[in-house]
Amino acid sequence: MRMQLLVLVVGLVGCGPKPGATGPDVAKPAVTAPATPPARPTVPAEIAVPDDHKLVLMAHAKGVQIYECAADASGAMAWKLHGPRADLFDDAGTQIGTHFGGADKGLPPGPTWESKDGSRVHAGKPANAPHEGSIALLRLEASDTSGTGVFSKVTFVHRLDTTGGVAPAGGCTAGKTTEVPYTANYYFYTAP
Repeated sequence: MRMQLLVLVVGLVGCGPKPGATGPDVAKPAVTAPATPPARPTVPAEIAVPDDHKLVLMAHAKGVQIYECAADASGAMAWKLHGPRADLFDDAGTQIGTHFGGADKGLPPGPTWESKDGSRVHAGKPANAPHEGSIALLRLEASDTSGTGVFSKVTFVHRLDTTGGVAPAGGCTAGKTTEVPYTANYYFYTAP
C-alpha cells in the first residue's frame, strides 16, 4: 500500500501544464496590442496623421468628459472642459488601460493614456474636426511618453467614432462640475 501511494504522489508531481500548453487551467499573459494592428482609419484631411507613421493599437473608450463652470473671456460663467476619465478596452472587451487628464494625477495638464503594462503617453497640439452631436474628432501629438510598453513610442493619437461628451447647454454656477458620458475609439501611432 505504501509503495502504491508513493508511486501516485511521484506521478502527480509532474502533472502540471507543460510549457506552451493551453486550456482553462493555464494562465495567459495580458495582451495589450494585437498581433495584427487594425486597419488605418479614414479621417478628414485636417486631422490626418502623416502616412509614414504606423498604426499599432486601437482601443475602445467608455467614460466621461468632465466639465467645470468658470468665467469665459467675456466674464460670463460657462462650462469648460476639465478633462476626460475613461477605461480603455480591446476588441475582446478586456480592459487594457485608462485615459485621464494629466493634471488630475500630478502630471502635466492635457490628455494622458496609461496601459496596464505601465507605459504612458501624454499628448497636446490638438487638431479637430467637428462630429455632429458629439465631441469633436481629434488628432493629438505625443508630447512625452514613459515606460517600455505599448504606449512608450506613440507619436500621434486619434480620437474617432465619438458619441456624447458634449458640454451641457445653458448657464452654470461657478465652481460646479458635471460629468457627461461619452465613448470613442482611440488609435495610437508610432514613428517609422
